[in-house]
Amino acid sequence: MGYDMYIQDPMTDEEEAAHRRAREAFDAAVSNRDGLPQALPQYQDAKRRLDAARTRMEKEGRSTELSRMVIEAGEEMRHLAVSHPGYEAAQQKVDAAYEAMQTTDVSYFRLNIHGMGVYRTVMDQLGMLVTDYDAPDFPELPDGVTWEDIDAVDEEANPGAADGLPVKAAAAVYLKELNAHLAWHPEPASGIAAHKLGSNDGWLVTPAEIEAALAAYRTHSAPQVMTLLGAALGDEGDSHSYWIEWLTYLERARVRGGFTVR
Repeated sequence: MGYDMYIQDPMTDEEEAAHRRAREAFDAAVSNRDGLPQALPQYQDAKRRLDAARTRMEKEGRSTELSRMVIEAGEEMRHLAVSHPGYEAAQQKVDAAYEAMQTTDVSYFRLNIHGMGVYRTVMDQLGMLVTDYDAPDFPELPDGVTWEDIDAVDEEANPGAADGLPVKAAAAVYLKELNAHLAWHPEPASGIAAHKLGSNDGWLVTPAEIEAALAAYRTHSAPQVMTLLGAALGDEGDSHSYWIEWLTYLERARVRGGFTVR
């Protein structure tokens, strides 16, 4: 579990093309890695036993014996894969391709629960967050309106997002209220409203909030920032480079409609 963040405006055609190429390269690397042991007779025998056990499960239902057969065959296949002489090099290519794929998805950024907690702390110390305010309550769902009705409103604007239910006027009104609530921040914007980085409820961090947060960040020197990060993260890997990626993401989101937190 963690925080998945998505920039509001879509990627450009060039960015989409670069991400697609990176994804195809990742898929090819995975396929190459997974194909290494398939020529081994022991691997094919284990696969036949696994398939046979799964087929029996579909007909007879799960049993202790069949579950054990599935687990044993699966473990044997995994052992043959990871012990293959070419596996380590192939896995390194998969890892590199995955990193490249993540890098090309310029609309996305992720922090786990611990990472977001650390970033909130550092951003607060840098004056990038706003904390002294009373956030309004979530608007209540009107009587007779369900979340499926809300999805239907989305379907009207984004075909494929729901199941084609008729749009209720009350649902459309509620969705506007909800979106306004998710975008709300204290005025004038002087940083990112802290509650938007405290849960993954679909908050919209607006360009105005990001602009103010970055302005506050620029009042601090690099050594000050590195000291705060070091105190918050300790020896947790290459923490500084990921922080720079976060700032780059904020700069991009600032001119692309902000970002949602899910």
